[in-house]
Amino acid sequence: MNSSVDYVQLSESNLDEALGVLNRNLTFDGGLTVDLLRYKTLEDPNYDPQLGILALAEGRVVGCAFGVVRRDGAEVIGGLKFIAVDSDFRNRGIGSEMLSRIERRIAASGAGSVIVGFIRPNYLVPGVDPRYTQACAFLMRRGYVKQGETFNMSVELAASDWSTEDIEARLAAHGITVRRVRPDERERLREWMARDGWSEGWQYQTLRAAEAQPPAVFVAERGSEFVAFACYDGVRPGWFGPMGTSQIVRGMGIGTATFLKCLQDMKAKGYRFCEINSVGPLYFYSKTANAVVSRTFWQFSKSLSPEVASL
Repeated sequence: MNSSVDYVQLSESNLDEALGVLNRNLTFDGGLTVDLLRYKTLEDPNYDPQLGILALAEGRVVGCAFGVVRRDGAEVIGGLKFIAVDSDFRNRGIGSEMLSRIERRIAASGAGSVIVGFIRPNYLVPGVDPRYTQACAFLMRRGYVKQGETFNMSVELAASDWSTEDIEARLAAHGITVRRVRPDERERLREWMARDGWSEGWQYQTLRAAEAQPPAVFVAERGSEFVAFACYDGVRPGWFGPMGTSQIVRGMGIGTATFLKCLQDMKAKGYRFCEINSVGPLYFYSKTANAVVSRTFWQFSKSLSPEVASL
């Protein structure tokens, strides 16, 4: 540990200073806001004050890191959401000390490993952008192993009006309408998503999007039942997803309609680009909206022995 550095817990009173560290160092994620940082940290459903750490040196905050522990039944999952140190304070052991403190706390909570970034449902990024090369090297030197990768795609919203008129006319012939979810339908939406088998993580992100004014969620409805959903701003402002269509009505163009409705709405709000988060169906987004791969994320993890908790 560097004796000239103090370590304190992240709190509402120093959130702005933590934001400054992130915006100075996360150059490919520019323009993070204090509201977004609060949502990703203090408002996380599994927030643990001991897992939010700031490093203070020479009278200012020069580093920050945030971890989380989630429980899924008997499984305990540890995660590192982000870690950053100002460039002129690197190689002094600050990042290593913050990471060690987080690892010890996670191990003490019963988790056997730590994953980096993609700690669903509330995460900042779904991994580490390899353009943060020093961060990748830092993690690898400390025992983290690259387990896989995912990618985002981007849509230039000025390229089209994203009309759904023809699709909606075809769907209407089958008794299906596509519309914005209403503010008073959040519980109904949650209940349907649970019945239809969508994960709790996707429910969390979609319901977050439904809190916007107006809600940033579009649904397809047949009779009195939802059959599809799509949303944006549930993970980060300007990020699209998740979206899904019930198994029994797939292949009718419903997903295309809900996706394009979101693009229409994002364009009307003034977004220049739609960032599609952690993409699965590359071909669908490429064909439907001429989306292109815009970012890649490496996914790291590290096994923790129980002894780590007592170090």
